[in-house]
Amino acid sequence: EKFVIVFNGEIYNHLEIRKELKRDFKTHSDTETLLFAFSEFGIKNTINKLNGMFAIALFDKKNQKLYLIRDRVGIKPLFWSFRGGEFVFASELKAFKDKKIDENSKIKFLSLGYMPNDKTYYKDIYKLKPAHILEFDGKNIKIKKYWDLPKNKLNISFNEAVEEVEYLLKDSIKKRLLSDVEVGSFLSGGVDSTLVTAIMSKISTKQIKTFSIGFNQKEYNEASFAKKIANYLNTNHNEYYFDIKDLLNLIDKIVDVYDEPFGDASALPTLILSEFTKKEVSVALSGDGGDELFLGYDRYFFTDNYYHKFKKLPFKNILSEIFKLFPNDKLNKLSYPIKHLTKENLYAVINTALKPWEIEEVLNKKNSTFLELAEYDGEFNSIEDFSRYDFYRYLPDDILTKVDRASMRYSLEVRVPLLDHRIVEFAYSLPQNIKLTKGAKSILKEILYKYIPKELIDRPKKGFGVPLKIWFRNELKNRLYEKVKNNKELKRRFFLHQKGYNYEYLFWNWWLI
Repeated sequence: EKFVIVFNGEIYNHLEIRKELKRDFKTHSDTETLLFAFSEFGIKNTINKLNGMFAIALFDKKNQKLYLIRDRVGIKPLFWSFRGGEFVFASELKAFKDKKIDENSKIKFLSLGYMPNDKTYYKDIYKLKPAHILEFDGKNIKIKKYWDLPKNKLNISFNEAVEEVEYLLKDSIKKRLLSDVEVGSFLSGGVDSTLVTAIMSKISTKQIKTFSIGFNQKEYNEASFAKKIANYLNTNHNEYYFDIKDLLNLIDKIVDVYDEPFGDASALPTLILSEFTKKEVSVALSGDGGDELFLGYDRYFFTDNYYHKFKKLPFKNILSEIFKLFPNDKLNKLSYPIKHLTKENLYAVINTALKPWEIEEVLNKKNSTFLELAEYDGEFNSIEDFSRYDFYRYLPDDILTKVDRASMRYSLEVRVPLLDHRIVEFAYSLPQNIKLTKGAKSILKEILYKYIPKELIDRPKKGFGVPLKIWFRNELKNRLYEKVKNNKELKRRFFLHQKGYNYEYLFWNWWLI
């Protein structure tokens, strides 16, 4: 009688919530559970009870108010716009008419490879940020945050932390295995996906199906590791090798899938992975989130280590000029941060395609700092701070966006057990030294060693990369030249790239705009 709901997502604890509701239910749907819960408990109390991924539009008929609600982490997308007296909301940007490109967004995209914060590529069309509620009464818009990461730290030992994370992760996976259809698992061969798959195998009463993407270029390929792990866990393993033919088939479709430029090139194999997974199962578990929560990215340690090393160096201005002369592009990129030494500038070396200090050079626009481009005003001093930045920006705006759009393209539902909000809260309440007791991702590795022999997993981190730099020197060389030839600076870098420098991410982002 009171509410109308439109809902996208999955509430994993809705059957538990039903037990608290004194209702006669007509369906088994979590949407019906949500509707009655909002009616009985109120909006804020209901959201606090939810364990899941969700984008919700709730209309209060009695008070004539619309509420938009997005899940805590940002797994599900929700866009909105209020123009000319018309309020529009949708899960996809395709729903919006008269889209005009925002020039400031173009700069952010070329640098970061994604649209940060509440921005889209288009003027006056916004993302509702994760963990936020938008309230609209027909005239006015109010946006409030309903959840945040904890600031206080626990007094806890490493072993206690390991025990609690394992308990929470088992429960999270158990909840995400509840389904009317078969559930599979993405298996890259890395720590996070292996841990999720191993626990899933242990919990499941039947053999599970696993899915991997491989590359013919050895430096990018982890499929052989994934296969060994699948054999050890006795899964029904499926793999697909991504090559240049797949790239050429997808390269012109990617903007249509993402509705705006999206620069994470691993979206291409993720699309293929989603397509061939869907042929076998309709739901898959993913290991996303482990690097952010448990400090796994190399860039965290690169930034921290080199800041302290460079700080001790004398004659920084002279060294900066010397670094400019290095033919090795990795050293060359450090020239500016040595001269203008901040952790932000060091982080930008790895985390941006177009460096903030290069914007004027390439685009003839005013320079911005890295944190200005990302629209982030949080602390940025410690490894823990870097992971919080990634949680608020890189995770929802890149990683989760990539997986959601690619999987939804083929009607595959991807669930992310490591991003259960209970695990997120616990991870960010752990002191940094506890998380790093035995190095990067200590806690997850310690759990994983209970399920998998060390020798199957202990190797340098690779990440989910795509051999763009190789293709830009070979199969895509001529097409790339056509894209960059009218920009003097990019044309110069094109020829440097052919000689061994690497500008693959900048070229890829330029390709998409």
